[in-house]
Amino acid sequence: MIKPVPRRAAIILAGSALALASNILPAHAATTGWRVAAKIAVRGSETALLSVAAVSPSDAWATGFIGKPKNTSLGTVVRHWTGKTWRQVTLPSKIATQWAKQEPVNPQVGAASARSVWVFGGIRGRYLRLDGSQWRLQQLPGVGGKSDALVEIATVKVFRSTDAWAFGQRISFSSKQILIRPYVAQYNGHKWSRVSVPGLASGNAAITAVAAVSSGDMWAVESARSHLILSTSAATYSAARSSAARSSAAVPAVVLHWTASTGWQNAAEQPHLRAGDQLTSGVAEPGGQVWFGGSARNTANGTSPLTAEWDGTSWSVSDLPGTATSAHVQIAAMAPDGTGGIWALPENVKTGKQRIWHLHGATWSQVRPTFGNHPWVLGALALVPRTHSVWGVGALLTGKSSADGLIAIDGPLPR
Repeated sequence: MIKPVPRRAAIILAGSALALASNILPAHAATTGWRVAAKIAVRGSETALLSVAAVSPSDAWATGFIGKPKNTSLGTVVRHWTGKTWRQVTLPSKIATQWAKQEPVNPQVGAASARSVWVFGGIRGRYLRLDGSQWRLQQLPGVGGKSDALVEIATVKVFRSTDAWAFGQRISFSSKQILIRPYVAQYNGHKWSRVSVPGLASGNAAITAVAAVSSGDMWAVESARSHLILSTSAATYSAARSSAARSSAAVPAVVLHWTASTGWQNAAEQPHLRAGDQLTSGVAEPGGQVWFGGSARNTANGTSPLTAEWDGTSWSVSDLPGTATSAHVQIAAMAPDGTGGIWALPENVKTGKQRIWHLHGATWSQVRPTFGNHPWVLGALALVPRTHSVWGVGALLTGKSSADGLIAIDGPLPR
């Protein structure tokens, strides 16, 4: 019988907001830069927001989880920005109960409007759908049934209510082997259909980052899978995770390119990645520039933040400035800043120590936000369309066994 790894362990493996540390960089006072827009506080509980999507200045969505320190049961948090406040969204009780059974440890949100929203999470291939005024629980294709397959969605791209994409990995089981393959599905306004992508010759792989210039011009990264979120037993899980980590270090990631006429294909030009380089987040500008962020092995036996930039002709790969340490740091999220620059969130997946980096022109610099005195972490970013404002979501560590959900903003508060 397939049993998932405990939720809290899965969250930590995913490098989520529970991996906070008390030595995160202190914040400095500011009035126009990064600052707290809202906090979600529930006494005695840990709340963290993991995903955010912005449709317009008066329409944005954030999702995450809430749980008590000594209870493995998690609830889902959904918030909606109305242009005035981050309103709590309460799911119908029956839907909420069914959704909790899907073990939504890493919910990912995508939205086309205030009445067209998707929330993915867990490993069962089911998702929450707001279509009009009603929430429903629906199923992705290629999951469950006789195959006993599972799906983890890592990235969502929504262009309109009739064009949405979900990316991640599909996990299947054959002769006691765990097989991981890239998973891509597209919604056309009526149903979801799986979309084929080239696979890595090495076998186990997943889509780890996506950057969309438009609905007809998308880029994705296919990487050897570095960890598993479930297994048939603890021993199998440990061995499979170790094996996957070794293979991911030896097999370079591949960049894929999508157009409506060609479908998904290996990009004609590939970034020159070194052994152990990983790409885990992506962003694109309307002009066609594409950035992927991730990590690179360094001289101190750790990893440092790395970026790969496509300028329309060639790729350039570079490390973010800084001193090499034994910490394992990767770029967890990226977003345009609305003025031609890029925001990036390098995250230490062991301690939770995090910094915010900003690309302005050709120079990366570190920015210290005004989030108060509590340790903090951000896990997702979203540019508000047609503005210079960017939402960020994560958590604030407020006590030994409590954390508040954090919604941050850079730029004017959108209305």
